[in-house]
Amino acid sequence: MQGMADQMGQPKSLNQLRERFTSARLDNQLFAAWQNSDLARQSCTLLAHRYLAPDGHPAKRLEAYLETALASGDYQRHPERLAAGIEEAGQRYARSAAFRALVLEAYDYRCAATRLRCITPDYRYLVEAAHLIPFSVSQDDHPTNGLALTPNLHWAMDNHLIAPGPDHRWHVSPTVDALVPDNRWLCELDGTRLVLPRELRWQPSADALAWRQAHLQR
Repeated sequence: MQGMADQMGQPKSLNQLRERFTSARLDNQLFAAWQNSDLARQSCTLLAHRYLAPDGHPAKRLEAYLETALASGDYQRHPERLAAGIEEAGQRYARSAAFRALVLEAYDYRCAATRLRCITPDYRYLVEAAHLIPFSVSQDDHPTNGLALTPNLHWAMDNHLIAPGPDHRWHVSPTVDALVPDNRWLCELDGTRLVLPRELRWQPSADALAWRQAHLQR
C-alpha cells in the first residue's frame, strides 16, 4: 500500500489523477481476497483513513461512500435481495444504485421505447432506470420492476401518460390529444413494441406491466 501511495503522490483533482495513470491492474490474490465483503470493507477503511483522506471528516465521508458502493455491489451480485422491503434506512442508497446499474446494463443503456442510446466518454448515459410499480408502492428494486427510459419518457410514464403493457407494447393515454402537434412525440409511441433485455431473467414482470397499464390515465 505504501508503495502505491508514494507513486500516486497527492493529486488534487481527477484530471491530475488521469494524467498520472491510464490503467491499473490488481494482483490476482488481492483481487480474489477482495471478493470477500468483509476484507473489502476493511481495505476501504484503511485506504480512506490512511492514504486518501487522513483528516477526520473527509475520511468518514469517503468511507460512507465506499460502504454504499460495496453494499450496492453486494445487491448486484444477489439481485433477489432487491425484491424485499427495506429494513434499514441506509439500504436505500445502495439499493437504488444497484437497481440503476442492473436495469441500465440489462437494456444495454438503450431506451425501452425509442431505442435511443448515448454514452459519453466519461460514462454518462442518456437513459435512466425507471420503476414500473413505484418503489413507494412496491418496495421492489428488482430489475424486473424496471425499464431504461430517456428522462422525458420517464416523466411521461410516471405521470401515467404512457404505459408498457403485458402485451409488450406501448400504450398512450386517451387524455393526450393527438390533434395537438406538440403531443406527436408521445402519440407516435402508441402500439409500438417495447424494447426488451436479451436475457429473459431481466425482462419486465407481467404483473408490473399490468400495474402500469392499469394506472394509465383514462
